[in-house]
Amino acid sequence: MSDIQPALSARYYLNLEESQDGFKLAALGKKQISRFLTPIVSVAIIGYGFYLGMETVGRYYVFLGLFFLLLQGLTRYWFLPMMFKRQFIKYQFGKSEQGIELFQDHAEIFSSGRPKKSFPYSDVQYFQEGKLTYMIELKNRTVIIVPKRAFADPADQSIFKNTFKK
Repeated sequence: MSDIQPALSARYYLNLEESQDGFKLAALGKKQISRFLTPIVSVAIIGYGFYLGMETVGRYYVFLGLFFLLLQGLTRYWFLPMMFKRQFIKYQFGKSEQGIELFQDHAEIFSSGRPKKSFPYSDVQYFQEGKLTYMIELKNRTVIIVPKRAFADPADQSIFKNTFKK
């Protein structure tokens, strides 16, 4: 890689499915235990309710645990995707061209209408691979979502992955 010409340059427009995949990686993909922690607590509350007995105060614990599970399911699988889709359409995120260029010791990102931003590879805190996208999170909490389809050549895709894997 050189400092004058990028070793890899990708331009893309994100569609809704890719944005949702990247959002899922950014919100839930980093810490797998946090994804399952609240449902486990709800199941434990239900189990404790059964332990106390359905004839006594235990039935309230069972109903409380079931209520929490229902709320978590509705929030994670219905409300958040619906709100994300609404914001995506409202602000027309998919209509702005985005891009990333990889150089020897740094990368540059841009979005149409905004100047290029440069960051050294040492600023990458997380790199995750999803079904449709790659998610890069920097130390300053900037999240970059790059769709896999942005790389026409499999060699470019492997260069991209190897650059950000630690």
